[in-house]
Amino acid sequence: MQDVIKRSCEPFRTLLQALPEVERRNAREIRIRAGRNVRFVLRGGEIAGSAVATPKLCRDVLEGLSEHSAPAIENELKEGFFTARGGCRVGVCGQMYTKNGLCERLWQISGFNIRIARQIKGCADKIIREVYSCGNAGGLLVLSIPGAGKTTLLRDTVRQLSDGGLSAAIADERGEIAACYMGVPTLDVGERTDVMDMCPKAEGIRKLVRSMSPRLIVTDEIGTREEADALLDAKNCGTVAIASAHASSVED
Repeated sequence: MQDVIKRSCEPFRTLLQALPEVERRNAREIRIRAGRNVRFVLRGGEIAGSAVATPKLCRDVLEGLSEHSAPAIENELKEGFFTARGGCRVGVCGQMYTKNGLCERLWQISGFNIRIARQIKGCADKIIREVYSCGNAGGLLVLSIPGAGKTTLLRDTVRQLSDGGLSAAIADERGEIAACYMGVPTLDVGERTDVMDMCPKAEGIRKLVRSMSPRLIVTDEIGTREEADALLDAKNCGTVAIASAHASSVED
């Protein structure tokens, strides 16, 4: 949240600073929709801010969180999100320009979903004990509904295993695990960890296994057959896989 405040424009910065400390700490998302009140999604509910988002506020939020480099993240914007420094994923929506059926550019941005990134060191302690107890042989798949902390757990897992001696690699398609800035992680993912940032997961996994020879490969939100196959290929090469997927049950 401090990174978001630091890089925000006025009056959005003032709105964030006016949020009570306990609610600021517990905020999971900040929702900005042009013409409506800014809303803060907390654990167990949400509250409305006092400010109504104007088109100018939307432009200023984009400029601030992109550090005045919106043209540089144009490829990310057309995918519907970008990752701000510090690891917060910023979802965006508005009017999309298409050409020959392909999304070329997002313009007239009218909404944001700022997901607050957190690094909680030690949150993976029990997971680490489970992984070590099976000799790192089978890998680990973390399942949960959205917003429950999968990425935070993965980040601390790879940090602990990397610092514990394993050569690790992260296929970080959305830039959320390591929160790279100019290719360098801004969050602690371990001393022995290499990161392939903003590359499609399946391709990133295969490139990392070929080029970096990791003992451990980590990635977030597996959702396609191609991505699953890439992890199985990595396992066949002797690389342990740790990943997450959206699910409300093991059956899912």
